[in-house]
Amino acid sequence: MTLIDFLSQTSLSFIATTGAGINSVDLFIAGMSVVAGYFVYGLTGFGSSIVAVPVLTQVVTLRTATPVMLILDLAAGLLVGVRGIRLVSKSELSRLLPWLSIGLLVGVFVLVGVPEGPLKLLLGSTLLVYSVWRLVSRQGFSTIRTAWSVPLGLAGGCLTAIFGTGGPLYTIYLAGRLSDAEQRRATISTLITITALLRLLLFSASGLYKNPDVLKLALCLFPCGAVGLGLGAWFRGKVPAGKLLKALWFVLLLSGINLCTRTVLSFFL
Repeated sequence: MTLIDFLSQTSLSFIATTGAGINSVDLFIAGMSVVAGYFVYGLTGFGSSIVAVPVLTQVVTLRTATPVMLILDLAAGLLVGVRGIRLVSKSELSRLLPWLSIGLLVGVFVLVGVPEGPLKLLLGSTLLVYSVWRLVSRQGFSTIRTAWSVPLGLAGGCLTAIFGTGGPLYTIYLAGRLSDAEQRRATISTLITITALLRLLLFSASGLYKNPDVLKLALCLFPCGAVGLGLGAWFRGKVPAGKLLKALWFVLLLSGINLCTRTVLSFFL
């Protein structure tokens, strides 16, 4: 069964069992965004939400998209496992986690209480900044000070809670602290798993999982995530990841521009 066939069939059952009113076209778009997100995850070890969430918010609400991606992230963590646990830098984790936890708590309050329009504008702006940075940044190692763990941890925690997109900020910090690529990858993977568990507790306490559509949509999109994860793992080492990711950052740049434009226009229409 092809991915398109799967989405066509599951969309019918999803529409029939929920009041969300999502149609088969929207479900197909959501599925493709999840495939792309976990393709990046399979290549790099992070990045699923920053790719998928901007598209998902075009077909479902942000308060549905973010909890759905959290479930899929936890499932991906179980499928992939925490690799290279012995390589994890405990000292850098201990610097980031306190500030990250504070940021997560603040972010959950923002997600629950702030209107969706400003949040989408913030997401679009984050995409613009991140994609431009990735397109123009050099790949060489350059040390940064440990003091950067405070602003990057706080901001990363907030963005992780609201959009699930804080991984790039952790990566910016760890890329400036850990010169060994394997140690950096293992530390990022462990950090994302820890934040996912913390978000699950906070989201459950805040009532975001009381919406039955969240679990049903996550179930529909789970095979799409598995397909993307498998493709990313297969491409890793066979095709230069740099070229693929450069193209992806350009697509994210256009996505950020589109999201910001649509959100701003919605304020006046």
